[in-house]
Amino acid sequence: MRSSLLPGGARRPSRRHALAAGVMAVAAGALAVSMAGGGVVERPEPPGSRLAEQLDALRGANDLVRAGRTDVGRDPALYPTAFGRLEAALAGRQVPALDRQALADLVRTDMLDTPAWQAHYVCLAMADSSNPDAGEVLERAGLRRRAVSEALAYLRAPDRGDDALTSLATRAAFLRTATCLGADDEVPRTTLDRLAADTARAGQPAPALYAVEALRDVGVTARATRALRDADTAATADCTAVDPVQRAAWALLRRQLTRQTQTCLLPALRDPDPQTRWLARRALLLAADRPASSLPTAVGGVRPDGLVAKAPTQLGTLTATYEAARALTASARQAHTPQWLRKRLRQLGSDPALEASDRILLAMTCHRLSLACGPQADKGVKEAAALVVPARLTEANQRSWYGTMAARAEFGLGCPRTAVDLPAGEDTVLSDTSLRIVVVLADAGCTNRARQLTAHADLMGQAQQALRDGKLATASDAVQAALASDRSIPQAWWDGLPRLLDRYRDAKFPDLYADAPGGAASAEATRAAYYLLA
Repeated sequence: MRSSLLPGGARRPSRRHALAAGVMAVAAGALAVSMAGGGVVERPEPPGSRLAEQLDALRGANDLVRAGRTDVGRDPALYPTAFGRLEAALAGRQVPALDRQALADLVRTDMLDTPAWQAHYVCLAMADSSNPDAGEVLERAGLRRRAVSEALAYLRAPDRGDDALTSLATRAAFLRTATCLGADDEVPRTTLDRLAADTARAGQPAPALYAVEALRDVGVTARATRALRDADTAATADCTAVDPVQRAAWALLRRQLTRQTQTCLLPALRDPDPQTRWLARRALLLAADRPASSLPTAVGGVRPDGLVAKAPTQLGTLTATYEAARALTASARQAHTPQWLRKRLRQLGSDPALEASDRILLAMTCHRLSLACGPQADKGVKEAAALVVPARLTEANQRSWYGTMAARAEFGLGCPRTAVDLPAGEDTVLSDTSLRIVVVLADAGCTNRARQLTAHADLMGQAQQALRDGKLATASDAVQAALASDRSIPQAWWDGLPRLLDRYRDAKFPDLYADAPGGAASAEATRAAYYLLA
């Protein structure tokens, strides 16, 4: 999630009154012309009048909003490369060798993950390699040192903002990363013991399975005690009652495959998510009478350079859906939220397998749209209130800090005690990241600190430059920061803003906006535009 979260938290009252007066003046003028015999004056539609309708252009195959209108699926990515190669190897296929330079280039250009997660996917991708030196690839990409540092830091002191299952899954992944990179001897024994104890307490089998396997690699025995309590019930449950990832994990933890589990997991081999397909295939191969060749062929195709492209299915995300919800409310169109989106949000609100992080995002989206989405959204509201903001913002905890502050802003939970300082050299011009930090601080009610951090910054100058440079989200953040800091913004600037934003409109769907002029619409850019126009 990015940028300002509460359009009501950073308003420009004087402009709102000026706009209202302007509307009255136009209406009076239209009436005067009509009475004088000149006919009815055509008035332009307000911004966003067709936004809800045009959101169909961002509709994903899963009825959530996609991040962008441009189709994905042709370019390789780290996550599908990691699990796609693992899936292909299980399917008994000859997996093309990895081009290490191509993998290093992919790591270098990946913008979705932190260094430790990038390293985790590299380690998984190279697990079937005859010479699995992931460290060499990460050195080429310039990330090895940062990846090890991040992994070890999280293992020793997990982020307090993460819920128990997210923390367990992250520590399991980072322990495997440390082991893969030869740094597992730097993980204290007490840290391993704590991970084993948390594994026994975990209520879901998938993160428990990953933790058991990661600890086994370093010689520590762990048991998924609590997760296995429900294994018998899950093994016979209806296919729709248990998520395939959790069902497969239960089977792998028990080393047993029931007939019902086989029936339910076979369709998962066609799931768009490669990790789901890989886990399902692992579990199905537990059957003694089932060779790898008897299962359907792997869906994900491995390219000749060893990389795997993104899934061709265009899926939406809750993050992009939340951005769309913010655009709808900023343009006062939330009452027109598409029916397909309302239906999907309510379906998720009744899904007991929804993960904690998704529950919170669901709750934020439904709250923004004033929708009653069901028990999972209600649970997400309570979980958001229980989140702990880190005492100090650091590079290592930046993601969780931002997510927690965003949740507090959405639900009006107030300004927490948290220390925030911007990097040296950002007194007059703030980076994109720092702008987002300032805006979420203000949205969460920490307006004094936001004002202090931007005391010497030329925010409007930065906004104007960003619009000239084709950076709509940055411009929107700079303006929201200026409003939060009570900066005076000339009326002439507001009057000229619609014209400046015209070049960011999607050519096919003009009530949606693109990140840069001439581009295809994105959920973030659309939200950014309507925050400027509100």
